[in-house]
Amino acid sequence: MSKTSVKKNAFLNMLKSVMALLFPLITFPYASRILLPEGIGRVNFANNIVSYFTMLAGLGIGTYAAREAARRRDKKEELSQFTKEIFLINLLSTVISYLLFLVCFFFIPKLSTYRPLLLVSSMSVIFSFLNIGWLYAAEEDFEYPTIRSIVFQILSLFILFFFVKTPKDCIQYISMGVFASVGADICNFIYSNKYISWHQKCQLNLKQHLKPIFVFFGMTLVVSLYTMLDTSMLGFLSNDTQVGFYTAATKLSRIVISVITSITGVLLPRFSYYAVTKQNDELWKLFNKSFKYSTYLSLPSIAGLCLLSRPLMLLLSGQAYLPAVFTMQVISPIILLISLSGLIGTQLFASIGKEKLTLLSVSIGAVVNFTLNSLLIPRYGANGAAIATVFAESSVTIFQMFCAKKYINIKEQFVSFLQSAGACIVMAVCVFVVYKIFKTTFIQTLISVITGCIVYAAVTLLLKNEIAIEIAKIFKTKFFYKRAGR
Repeated sequence: MSKTSVKKNAFLNMLKSVMALLFPLITFPYASRILLPEGIGRVNFANNIVSYFTMLAGLGIGTYAAREAARRRDKKEELSQFTKEIFLINLLSTVISYLLFLVCFFFIPKLSTYRPLLLVSSMSVIFSFLNIGWLYAAEEDFEYPTIRSIVFQILSLFILFFFVKTPKDCIQYISMGVFASVGADICNFIYSNKYISWHQKCQLNLKQHLKPIFVFFGMTLVVSLYTMLDTSMLGFLSNDTQVGFYTAATKLSRIVISVITSITGVLLPRFSYYAVTKQNDELWKLFNKSFKYSTYLSLPSIAGLCLLSRPLMLLLSGQAYLPAVFTMQVISPIILLISLSGLIGTQLFASIGKEKLTLLSVSIGAVVNFTLNSLLIPRYGANGAAIATVFAESSVTIFQMFCAKKYINIKEQFVSFLQSAGACIVMAVCVFVVYKIFKTTFIQTLISVITGCIVYAAVTLLLKNEIAIEIAKIFKTKFFYKRAGR
């Protein structure tokens, strides 16, 4: 296996996620003010319904394929055969998924008023079989996906600003997302010739992959029941406005989660390699360091979102979304919960062949989420969905941590957690003071964020937090090389 730098991959994946962060920070404030809560709710409800069929078309192939392709990456013929087998399975599942979509499209009365939006959004289902991003993950090639992602984000901006002008332009807005995803899938497929040969003749054996794929699909299915179910149930049990509030409230939390998980999201191939080659010490060290990174970045993010929820909501969405401020505060703990469960369930368990534990944990979460959503949404709307999500994610993370306890250095993690928590308290006091001094929303938010970052970094360095010291060394090295002209 090539010694591709995990730090370089993490940086590239984080850069991709940072761009994914900046992109909605540019697009959503504009779109939310044009389309208003009801329009945003309609778009997100339609996207949410289509996402179930995208999930079905994907069959949970991504994680399984990344793991297995990583084991074949040094043998091009085997990798080419494997890729063709997975591609054909994915093509078949896409056809079945879209047929089921058409059945729901014509026979579920609730969806009749969303048909134009659903048709446009469903293009992402049709082209999903071309998505072989898992091949680049297996090859630990994060440079191409990063560049490709940035290009399509820039192109999507033109669609947004040129075509979304009134509250009726929901189709144009939904087309922006479809263009980005479909374009990326097509590029993924074309560029795959770098790693495999599509023209190579070989005997295909699809059957061998079906059992593990369906295990991963089971995980994907139940995960979807508590990650996508909130919006679905809000749409059916409440209204488009509540969906719009929930979308605005969860937007920043999801963005922060994507940035944090991008750092650990490159680890599956490396974990798999260590597991196969029996390098258990290396796997253990890398996992625990990633665990510390997750808590180090998650805790101040939660504190910051809670303290600055009102100005952030005003900047991100506008005055019409102020009822969602409390929802944003309630749901903020999922930043830590999802960061840890993603590391344990998606990265660690999948790499060591214990994906059934992930399936069991997310099944528990799905049951908790569905039950609480059914009880709370009719009465509390978006706030009820937020409460249900936090409890569901808590049940998943606690169960996974219990199952992974032999891999977790409890003492080290507890010390690191306390250091971060203590720094968050100091940070919160400083941010609160700054928040009260400045009155202009933008200045208030900007100065508060800068102050919070500086204080948190300084306090964790004083407390000799391992992750803070490592990050400081990275910045110091980069600064030294820049000053030296190297």
